[in-house]
Amino acid sequence: MAALSEPTVPALLGRYRPESLVGRGGMATIFRARDEILGREVALKVFRSGGQADMEQHHTELSALARLSHHGIVSLIDAGVDYSAPDDPRPFLVMELVSGSDLATTLAQRRLSVREISEIAFDLAEALEYVHAQGVIHRDIKPSNVMLVEYGTSAFRARARLTDFGIAVDTSEPHPDESGVTTGTAAYLSPEQASHQQATTASDIYSLGLVLLECFTGSIAFPGGIVDSALARLQNDPPIPPDLPDDWSVLLTRMTAREPADRPDAAELALAFREAVIAAVGRHRQPEA
Repeated sequence: MAALSEPTVPALLGRYRPESLVGRGGMATIFRARDEILGREVALKVFRSGGQADMEQHHTELSALARLSHHGIVSLIDAGVDYSAPDDPRPFLVMELVSGSDLATTLAQRRLSVREISEIAFDLAEALEYVHAQGVIHRDIKPSNVMLVEYGTSAFRARARLTDFGIAVDTSEPHPDESGVTTGTAAYLSPEQASHQQATTASDIYSLGLVLLECFTGSIAFPGGIVDSALARLQNDPPIPPDLPDDWSVLLTRMTAREPADRPDAAELALAFREAVIAAVGRHRQPEA
């Protein structure tokens, strides 16, 4: 893709013109872009050039996103391949551009209230219930992949929405055996991922448990590099404060059980987190003595 400083940046598919860099990762670069036909801003995820494995992973993400439509997920709008450099074609996704901050940035800035954590947990559990029902496993649940979307009014709270399905698995399509391969982000891997076993929907639940635990404690349960972090969770359970309000200590303990079969599914968690929101709201409304 031509440099953004150039006066004539090509509009991908004849309509999506990159305007500014939003972020850069190992697999792709994210731009703020403008849809010149509809006159709206979008997010443009341009993948690095690569070999057959990279193209297959891009196809997997596209396949997963194309079948998902839910208010708890950042939506796919369009897709294509950038041929502006003929010898270096790059696939890209056009995504919904949302306003707000990711959870990692928010946690670095301030502590969240129990009510906020409960609301985030409910939003994400509801999204995962839908995602898992569609045969998709995210495999990379972490604070930076959770957007807290602002709607610009006082009537609506920020809503947590799940993004970046870059290493998701679409279980309706054949995918390679993951034995011997670690996928995901070291600090938030489930024990089965850390030990190079195939991820399941229960793996997403474990990772979500670590994210919510971090919301309460303000610290990462398993810090360090991938080897140290992986070994730590295979030898120890995450330290969960026993005095968290309501049923949070029990819920987080169940979510981070070492055995996948011992973890609740997303549907059960959505119900539990709804009750947590109600309890937190009721506690907030109680008059001081």
